Amino acid sequence: MRKKYRPIKPGKKWFKALVAKIVFIVLGRAFQSGARHDPDIKKEVSAWPEGFILIMNVLPLGPRMAMEKTNGRLKYRGAKYDDGDLVVNFKNLECAFLVLTPQIGSAQAFAERRMTVKGDIAYAMAFTRCLNTLLTLLYPKFICKRLLKRVPPMSMKKLMVKVVVNVIGVPFGL
Repeated sequence: MRKKYRPIKPGKKWFKALVAKIVFIVLGRAFQSGARHDPDIKKEVSAWPEGFILIMNVLPLGPRMAMEKTNGRLKYRGAKYDDGDLVVNFKNLECAFLVLTPQIGSAQAFAERRMTVKGDIAYAMAFTRCLNTLLTLLYPKFICKRLLKRVPPMSMKKLMVKVVVNVIGVPFGL
């Protein structure tokens, strides 16, 4: 008599997916606030065309984040859009988890082919510069040293922007 075995279903990575969703919300609100208050991010975003849509996505069916430039400002749109002008895809949830919980930087993730970009390379470079500036506003210096090739100096004005982004921007999206 043959034994019948049930197929084994792989476990879902619900915790990593939840962390990715939360980090996308925080990153989206911080990006929106940084584009309003930080002069470096504001300068980069001003060069983007009106109606520009930026999407960060975890493949195959993971969480996503969308940003849209409307009325000269960058707005966080949640997971509203499927396609945009610039789409940054993480290959899988494991790769996204490493980047979103600051274990590796975006430059290292691109070099290791953990991320792909679909869209104009000039906008992708502008997004990378904005992301690096945003990371200096969100994280302390000892974490930024690991994520960035070179940590920019923090002036008093930048320090005030950092306080505004972390205290008002992230919780309220202002």
